[in-house]
This record gives sequence, structure tokens and C-alpha cells, in this order.
Amino acid sequence: MQTTYTEATSIIEYIIQHGQRHHFDAHHYIYHTGDLCNHIYVIVEGKVITHRVMEDGKEFNTKLLGRHSIFGSTTLFCGRKTHSLSARVKEAAVVFSIPKVQFEEAILNDEVLKYEWLLWVQNENEKNEYQIRDVYTLGKTGAFYSILIKLANTYGIQDGNSILINVDLTNHELANFCNVTRESVNRMLSNLKKEKIVSINHKKITIHDLDYLKRAINCENCPLSICRIE
Repeated sequence: MQTTYTEATSIIEYIIQHGQRHHFDAHHYIYHTGDLCNHIYVIVEGKVITHRVMEDGKEFNTKLLGRHSIFGSTTLFCGRKTHSLSARVKEAAVVFSIPKVQFEEAILNDEVLKYEWLLWVQNENEKNEYQIRDVYTLGKTGAFYSILIKLANTYGIQDGNSILINVDLTNHELANFCNVTRESVNRMLSNLKKEKIVSINHKKITIHDLDYLKRAINCENCPLSICRIE
């Protein structure tokens, strides 16, 4: 159920045209927590997971980034900063990068880029706010259902009345998106399969009743530009 929404088209084009092309294999780290924030990135192919390590040593996945996702040193005009997240390649990726200082100069001198950047930052802030709310107010089951809905909105392919989430995710990865254990995800998926809400084939989840998941968490039908996992 991938849905079109307003992308930062000019920003993406600028980074691709003026940036450096990289190819990263799966499991490669583009940057780690604590590394200097020097570059902004755009994905052309592949998938990247951003995550942070919590105080108890557990990983918390924040985003599953795909084509045309912007990430990296996205806090501009704040001097020297370090990354608060790590970025790990999930599927072999082609990524373009541009130095932050070069991008800052472009933003200052181009009104279109500046306007798109403000809209993009606002949208990212809203996504982050809803993510925090879901994890801490919906409970384990609700947070997991919310992740499934966001995956469907971002990487879903409509198949009749069902939606195939067209990305391979392990139960461990799913658990790290909603701050629960892998065993909890195993149990919740098992229950959903018994109720025929979802099915799983070759590590890909198909949602057969998206409305069930939405009703269970009192979904507010947020704009699709916000209810996404990228």
C-alpha cells in the first residue's frame, strides 16, 4: 500500500547531483553512535536501519529507510555534533552523500531547497513524536500493531484485500522496533495468524485485515506522510 506523498524532491536531486556515490553491502555500518556528523545521505537503492543502543544494552530500531530516504547529519547550523544513532545497511544499498557544510550553504542560497527542508524537518519531527507516543502509551501489543501498520503504509503492496509487506524482517528486528522481546513478537504474530489477521511466507508478512489492527489501537488515521517507518 505504498502511497505517494510530498517528497523533498529538489533536495534529493541536489544531493544525488552534487554528492558522492557509495555502494554498501548488507550489515555494513554507514556510521556509528558517537561518530562526527559530517554528511547527509540519500538512499537510491536498498534498505538501512537506524538504531540506538539503550542503557540496558538493547537495540531500539528507529527507522527502516528505503529509496529516497534522507538521513545522517540532518541537524543543520549547530556546529560540531556527533551521531545519536547508528545506521546499519539491511539490504545492499546505493547511497549518495554530501558534506553537511556544502548542504548548509546550498540551503542558505536556494529558496526552494530551504522551503523543502523546513517541510521535511517538520514532517520528521511529527513522525518522531508519534513514534515515541506509540512505544510508551500503546503497550506492547499496541506498539507492535502500530509498527505493522507503518510497514504496510511504507512498504506494502496491495494484493486484493490484503497487503504484502515487501521486506524481509526477522522477529528480532520487529521486536527492536517496538521495544519488546523477540518472544513477545513470536507470541503476538502467532495469535494474529490464528485469527487469520496476518500470514507469513518466506519471512514476509501479509496483512489480511488492516482495519483490525487499526481498531485495536484506536487509530487516528494520521496522514500517510507521518504514519510511516522511514
